[in-house]
Amino acid sequence: MRTVRELQARLHPINKFQEKYNIEPDDKIHILYVSPTLNATGYYRMIAPALEINKTDTHKAIITGIENNDFSRKLSDFVSVLDEQLIIWADYIIFPALFSDVSYLLQAIKILNPQVQLVMDVDRNYFALPVSVPLSRKLTQEKLKCFETNLGLMDLVTVANVSFQNFLQKLIADRLPESNVLVQYLPSLVSKFGYEEMPPLKRNSSEKLRIGFIKPTEEDLLSLKEVLFKMRATLEKDIQFVCLGKPHYSKEGDILLKEIDCELHDTVSFTDYFEKLNNLRLDIALLPAKEGLFNKHQNTQLFTELSVFGVPTITSIHHSAKSILKEGETGLLASEAPEWIENIELMVKDSETRARLGRNALKWAWRFQSYNTKNIELLTEIFI
Repeated sequence: MRTVRELQARLHPINKFQEKYNIEPDDKIHILYVSPTLNATGYYRMIAPALEINKTDTHKAIITGIENNDFSRKLSDFVSVLDEQLIIWADYIIFPALFSDVSYLLQAIKILNPQVQLVMDVDRNYFALPVSVPLSRKLTQEKLKCFETNLGLMDLVTVANVSFQNFLQKLIADRLPESNVLVQYLPSLVSKFGYEEMPPLKRNSSEKLRIGFIKPTEEDLLSLKEVLFKMRATLEKDIQFVCLGKPHYSKEGDILLKEIDCELHDTVSFTDYFEKLNNLRLDIALLPAKEGLFNKHQNTQLFTELSVFGVPTITSIHHSAKSILKEGETGLLASEAPEWIENIELMVKDSETRARLGRNALKWAWRFQSYNTKNIELLTEIFI
């Protein structure tokens, strides 16, 4: 994360324009990323792509600034960072999901630069947020309506899930028939910039196998209630459940974590996230998911992150990772309780299977899900 931290410092508002940006004339295609936040979405969808794009000979990316706040920014927040020089410089301007009325801002941009293409990156299906996701309480119908309107004002919308791409393209066609916006699939990829200064992969040296959950919603975790009780009862001497992202659950969720004796770890800042994953020393990870559009349309980055650390996963058939997981090669899939129990017991008792799946997943992540030559070409071909 060294490069990301250095970039954030250089883009600090107190620095002069010339210190932050290089807009010297060249023959490259110019991509302007507007105000990504320093969280998983900002990193995977804007910061890492910008850093990788700047390694090419054909494209150049600038990030206006890296923000700390996360949701429902106002029009004034974008006006303050969108310098006229940057607007004129850009061929593409990429925004995060916008939940306030930005129509006047977009009109002003088009006046300054009629040829510029407006892009919104949508990180999840905001039309299908379950009540168990805290963001659902902030996303009022008014904000959702603004978001829908803003979609129709874009030239291009990028998403990290093929199923969500199809859903959103149809929704725009049905609700915004006057618009000509194209929805484009753009995967969240592994970048070496996220793992700078990372120590070697750490392995569990305790007698118990460590089985992890990474920031599960209460709804998803409770879908495994029967399984977790069963595993705790039959494998108590062999396993330790671990949860990263100490959740604020209802009484039922808290009782479940307590009764399975789950080791809880507080959420950390994103710049410390990969190091934290490494320090958890997980042997296995469970990716539960309830059936529904939200989970189906989620990005797949959690599976990829675990793969980078060689952690084999057992994944719900309702989890978005099903679309990229190779059953029996890079992980295992499960649906009903008996299948979960069978797969967990297999992973716990068969160290060779566990090691093989983790090793294959690690190789797969860097070979196919990273910014290799092919994937960089796919990225740059979107912006032509």
